[in-house]
Amino acid sequence: MRPEDSMDVPVDGPEGESLSTVGGDIAPDDTELSSEEKLQIVALAADSLRATDIVAIDLRGLTIIADFFLICTGNSSIQIRAIADRIEERMRERGLHKLRMEGYQEATWVLLDFGDVVAHVMAAEQRAFYDLEGFWSAAPRFPLHLPAEPPLPVRGS
Repeated sequence: MRPEDSMDVPVDGPEGESLSTVGGDIAPDDTELSSEEKLQIVALAADSLRATDIVAIDLRGLTIIADFFLICTGNSSIQIRAIADRIEERMRERGLHKLRMEGYQEATWVLLDFGDVVAHVMAAEQRAFYDLEGFWSAAPRFPLHLPAEPPLPVRGS
């Protein structure tokens, strides 16, 4: 049996604090970041590996699926996997663990579900075909605070 196939089981941590397992990972129950903070972590992780067209869709009040979708594009299956890995790594550093991941092997559309925030790392073709932004056009876009692109060096100056 794979760890991600295991059932969620309560566990006591080293200091007696309550821990729970989610998808085989152990996460402290007291990890409380807002949905907006989680979204920002995911966006910065994607941006750090040059994901393009990063968009956050605010789903609060429209559905119980999630509070936010983050949608971004990778230029190759290697980059899409790397972005997904970076998102997972950055969230794990904050004590947050994915509930599930879909599409990693194919790497044309990787979905990372963190409960209130769901990241969609997509190839341009899948993003255009499935048009999640169009499907959720009634949902407002949420502003992200991403660092400005550094200027490219000028040669021969």
